[in-house]
This record gives sequence, structure tokens and C-alpha cells, in this order.
Amino acid sequence: MHIKQAIAILGITSMIAGIPAIVYAQAPQTRGTRISYQQYYNQGVQKLEQGNFSGAIEDFNQAVQLNPQLYQGLCLRGMAKYQLGDLQAAKVDFEQALKINPNYADAYNSRGIVSAEMGDTQGAIADFNKTLEINPQFVDAYYNRGLLNHKQGNHKLAIADFNQALKINPKLADAYGNRGIVQYTLGNKRGAVTDLQKAATLFREQGNSEGYQQTQFLIQKVQE
Repeated sequence: MHIKQAIAILGITSMIAGIPAIVYAQAPQTRGTRISYQQYYNQGVQKLEQGNFSGAIEDFNQAVQLNPQLYQGLCLRGMAKYQLGDLQAAKVDFEQALKINPNYADAYNSRGIVSAEMGDTQGAIADFNKTLEINPQFVDAYYNRGLLNHKQGNHKLAIADFNQALKINPKLADAYGNRGIVQYTLGNKRGAVTDLQKAATLFREQGNSEGYQQTQFLIQKVQE
């Protein structure tokens, strides 16, 4: 999951890519209960993917009630609340998930996003740092930290973060686009155009017409 408020290009690419279809309980459960909470969890995942955030929350409520140790369900419920704009409630869910599993990288990344949008930039960066300490291949954390580093004026750190994100996922169009903006800020007009053109190509290939149009507009502005 990415920060919504990207610098100039839409910052969300795939909020819930890679979510497991089935999660097993941390605490012992009877067979009937295990199937029941898994069914609610899977329904919640499906509704989250479909954009039915209120319905997802209802299903995750049931899953967590049946299995209070289901930190993945708490985290996904937080994501659904975040999508509905309830940042404080989302943050509570992420923190509850971390109490159960203090090494859950997704929850740190998600809490970092909420903290960033609530204005706590330092807290957000600390969460992205923790995410990467747990999982150095967590591409969204590099991308999100890059956005915040640029916002704070740490342009070279931002480029380093976007570089790492692209090393892990060379198809991340948003990272090329935002790296291009940072390049332009640093006075590297040629590098900016190259990155923005790459972003535009990827957006077109991926069927993201909005991202493509935004990037084409930026290319025109940079070349003026």
C-alpha cells in the first residue's frame, strides 16, 4: 500500500497485492471455528479488492471476533478503514496487529502511511525504516519513504529510495515518475524527462490512462 498523497502522480498502485487467501490461527481452534473465521477473512479480502470497504470491515470484524489473534485481519480491517478516511481507527487496528505480532512489516508500513497523512512525518519515516529492517525487499516502504524524503527536501535520499524500489520492482511506474520529479528539482532536466517518459510508457502498458495523461502533462511542463 502506498501513500495516497503522492507528490504529483497518483501514489497508489496496488493496495492489497499479495494478500494471502487463507490465514491460519495463531491460537488453537476447533475445526468448525477455524473454517468459519477463514471464510469471513476470505470474504473480507474479496470485498477489499472489490472496493466494498464497509462490507470488508464487517467481515473482518467477524473474523477477529472468532480469532482475536488474527493480526492479518486486524491489519486489513485497518486498510479498509483507511480507504474510508477513518485514519485514527485505522491506526488503532495497525497498532493492535503489532501488539500481537511485533514483526509484521505490513502493519508498520500501513501505520506509516496513516501517520504521514496525519502530519507525523517523522513517525511515518520511523515506521518505514522498521518495515525495511524486518523486510529489506518491501518495495512500498522504499517508495513511501522516498515521497517523504522529497517532501522534507532530502532529495538525494529520495532518489536513493526510488532507486531501491525500482531495483525490486522495475515496473513501478509511480517510482519512475516521482524520481523524475526529484531529478527536475535537482536541476537534472534530462534525467527527469527520461524517468517521466519511462513512467508514461509503463502506465500505458499497464492500462493506467490517468497516470499516463498526468505524466505526459508533466513531460510537457519539464520541456518548456
